[in-house]
Amino acid sequence: MNAIAYNLIRCVMQQSAQQHDVELGRISFKGSLDTVRHFADAIHATTGKPRRQSQLYQELLAIIASDKLPWRPDRTEPRARKRRPKQYQLLNKPRRQMRVIPHKNNYRVTDCKGLS
Repeated sequence: MNAIAYNLIRCVMQQSAQQHDVELGRISFKGSLDTVRHFADAIHATTGKPRRQSQLYQELLAIIASDKLPWRPDRTEPRARKRRPKQYQLLNKPRRQMRVIPHKNNYRVTDCKGLS
């Protein structure tokens, strides 16, 4: 269901980009999603009026085309892990039953005496 909704929003974005001569990569997906949500009730309310529906849809496309992302040359977004894996065992039992596994020497056992 999510894939269908995503593809529908992308289709509306593409129609908007083609009609208003805007680069597709500059149109905001989140802005398009919000705009479609706001227009959905108004378009649905004009079910028996195809001319008004068409007019609302054209307004929708114009608003989507006007909501452009800022131009950011040389911007890269590398994929990387932000949080490193911890060297502690997983807590897969209740805390009172959990014990440190002695044969796993890659887990650190910390001394809490200095913390109080």
